[in-house]
Amino acid sequence: MAIDKVPFITLNRFENGFKENFLNDVTDLVNNTQFVGGPRVAELEERLSKKSGAKYVVGCANGTDAIELILRALDISDGDEVILPANTFIATALAVTRTGAKPIFVDNDDYYLISCDDIQKYINKNTKAIIGVHLYGQQANNLELSTIAKKNNLHYIEDSAQAHGSQQNNRSPGFKGIAAAYSFYPGKNLGAWGDGGAVSTNNKLLAQKIEKLRNWGSSKKYIHNSLGYNSRLQPIQGIVLNKKLKYLDEWTMERNSVAEKYLQGFSENKKIVLPQLKNKNYHAWHLFVIRVNQRRKVVRELDNLGIQTVIHYPIPIHRQKAYKNHQQYNSNIKNVDYNSSKIVSLPIFPKMTRKEIDLTIKYVNLAVSKI
Repeated sequence: MAIDKVPFITLNRFENGFKENFLNDVTDLVNNTQFVGGPRVAELEERLSKKSGAKYVVGCANGTDAIELILRALDISDGDEVILPANTFIATALAVTRTGAKPIFVDNDDYYLISCDDIQKYINKNTKAIIGVHLYGQQANNLELSTIAKKNNLHYIEDSAQAHGSQQNNRSPGFKGIAAAYSFYPGKNLGAWGDGGAVSTNNKLLAQKIEKLRNWGSSKKYIHNSLGYNSRLQPIQGIVLNKKLKYLDEWTMERNSVAEKYLQGFSENKKIVLPQLKNKNYHAWHLFVIRVNQRRKVVRELDNLGIQTVIHYPIPIHRQKAYKNHQQYNSNIKNVDYNSSKIVSLPIFPKMTRKEIDLTIKYVNLAVSKI
């Protein structure tokens, strides 16, 4: 039995501080009956625009919708193909599938990011876009991905659901892509108190199309010149995210501090494969992912010692039954398949105590030493 426990993440340490001011603003929201859209969402979109450096930000219901809205605004639909990494949460692929297009799965590189080397062999006349996923908090190779896309007359889209606060060449996500998609799921680095999402872009026409699409295809009430969807960011989430956005840099620094201690604490353990930092990237450390042999045994031992872990992701998308009719179902995607049996995500979050960090280092080293 463990004496001390380390949670994978605990939100209440930094959520509780927002309660009082949040409730005051909700009272104002109720008094003004501004339950959909309104100034709270508009303020957030403006602040996210300044923060990201993008000219336009459009809020929506969630991160999956954000990707789908980008694809639909680019007129990607039936018969089209979109290349994306097999090593990501299934939402990236589902957003493509929901448009009627087909996701095409490629391998990851040594950083767990989409392999630029693997993309070229999948490009054909049906290919319309590449989605680079900024996984675990680190941006993919945006320069090379955008170059490949431009060379082949494709759109480059950035899935930034896990990359709040990250930088590449001192730029936020979306600098090289036609657009970037964000998720504000509560566990994200910038999390709402429910679902939420947004799209950032420098393309005015694309932003205008997405604004219509998220609102039933309408820019004027009861006038619908195109098909659309009900995918609006709620003003209550606008209140929360507006308050939390100013702490994002601080929280990202805290995550980096935890990651640095982990990297040092595990540096001499040859049984642990540590995450690598890609050149010119400022990692947001949404997740700290290691690789170990005999993962099941290690995870069980850590659980007994009180260290909570999660696996991101135990079954790659191309092996999920949701895609059993896909041409790549159960195919061999070398690195993704190999890593999926060995990766383990360790606790990392703002306000993590030094004791929790030290316990995690101690017990992970201990658990791995037994294999």
